[in-house]
Amino acid sequence: MLLCLILFGMVQLVLMQTAAEINQYAADASVRARTVGFNPFMVYKVNRVASIANAGRMVTPDAIPAGDADLWNQQTAGEAFRTAIRSNPRSRQFREIEQWTIPLYLGAQNHALLPGILEYADWDEVSAPIYTGSPGRTVGVRTRQNFRLRMPFWRAFSSRDHIRLDAEARLADHSDLYLDR
Repeated sequence: MLLCLILFGMVQLVLMQTAAEINQYAADASVRARTVGFNPFMVYKVNRVASIANAGRMVTPDAIPAGDADLWNQQTAGEAFRTAIRSNPRSRQFREIEQWTIPLYLGAQNHALLPGILEYADWDEVSAPIYTGSPGRTVGVRTRQNFRLRMPFWRAFSSRDHIRLDAEARLADHSDLYLDR
């Protein structure tokens, strides 16, 4: 029992470190998007897409477009996703689902369209980017995420079911070079 507790504790620590790196990547991607002049809605979408690896299981899409029916053998996206995960999480089916939904997600015109295009179970735990820095000089983005603890025996290490991950990235403000004002 003690050996299992130690093993699961070490695995949970590795998962938390990986999640922190992914959260930092989301902050880096968001600040790059903001630096070149993307609007706050686009930065929000970039932040969420960059944090997909921490977002849990895919909830949406739940239907396959008619043109892709041959590729998916008449399965819904959810069924294809579950089949891909059971057989091989790095399978072609798994990659293809995100390949056609991420560009649609990034191209969405408003918040109301986003959940129908792409949604993950834990995206509610990813906060919108918080802007820091001084206008005209630096752009800063802070990201936060509540990362759920899922390994067995996690209660031996924490009374909460999640840890809060914070990351911040800063870059020089180059938006004037890219935008005509």
